[in-house]
Amino acid sequence: MSETKKIAGIVLAGGNSRRFGEDKALYKETADSPTWVEQTADKMRPLVNHLFIVTNQRLFPSIQALFHNDTTTVLTDQEPFLDKGPLGGIHAVMNTSNYEHYLLSPTDTPHITTTIFAALIHQGNAYAATATAQHYLTACIPPCKSEIEAMLRVDNLRIRQLLQTLGTQKYLFPSESPFQNRNYK
Repeated sequence: MSETKKIAGIVLAGGNSRRFGEDKALYKETADSPTWVEQTADKMRPLVNHLFIVTNQRLFPSIQALFHNDTTTVLTDQEPFLDKGPLGGIHAVMNTSNYEHYLLSPTDTPHITTTIFAALIHQGNAYAATATAQHYLTACIPPCKSEIEAMLRVDNLRIRQLLQTLGTQKYLFPSESPFQNRNYK
């Protein structure tokens, strides 16, 4: 059995961005700014041993072209769990790696911070919340491949259900603004 490493980051970058009108992962605020997937990766990278970007088949070539280092791996969902949302992506990473914890983040929260990620890692098994919302996809969780597989087999794609199964605790942050999911330009 391979040695367990401490922590991996998972950037969830496989959405279809229907409401947004273009791919959020590849979106740039200005012509010379980094894409949202690069911004999220840059905020996570200082805290993790390895970074995984999970995307769909359509976006894979464009996203893979952005990352050229040995501490970042770009993956797509794996059979038989294709197009199963965030749980399919998380499963793809856990199916190919062995870490004590996985730090999760969607790519469409461009104001998320390294400090928020550090706080979640410190908690160990926690997801972000504010007084007004739960941010289930911004979390630090233990390995849970078998739990995810059981959910995916019955087409239960709810991240909230996974977090409940894992006993993941909410960790309150004072401001909603870093977690604002951008669905429109």
